Amino acid sequence: MDKEQKYIEVSQQVLAVTEGESSLIARMATVSCLLSEAFDDFFWTGFYLVDEAKGDELVVGPYQGSLGCLRIAFGRGVCGAAAAHGQTQVVDNVHDFPGHIACDSRSLSEIVVPVFTPAGKLIALLDVDSESVATFDEIDQRYLEQMMADVFARCTLGSD
Repeated sequence: MDKEQKYIEVSQQVLAVTEGESSLIARMATVSCLLSEAFDDFFWTGFYLVDEAKGDELVVGPYQGSLGCLRIAFGRGVCGAAAAHGQTQVVDNVHDFPGHIACDSRSLSEIVVPVFTPAGKLIALLDVDSESVATFDEIDQRYLEQMMADVFARCTLGSD
């Protein structure tokens, strides 16, 4: 099965399992699990949530993989850049990214996708790391952005 077919299949699974679920944490845990299981190259798959109390800091949320960084400031590393700019970051080699934060030295490439409320407020980031260089491309970006829009547009925000 090619990458696009896998994304279509896992997207259908995620939407089916999360249908009617109001908890953001439950949705994030489900997305992390199903993506991690579907793609062998996904070494770390999870979410960083915007810390509402701090406003400009991310805190680790549900994930699959080795220990993640507990907190990341906006503008710092790949996740911080995605949070600060509100745009997906695709990094072929994290060692070439200025200010990269090495939560696990085995991570070599990364994609980070912002998660917004239907009103456009940033609430979290989906972060996926790989132990290989140049794992992620426009296919990953397109499907992950669409999945985040679909999954988080269908729940009642603020229920956690």
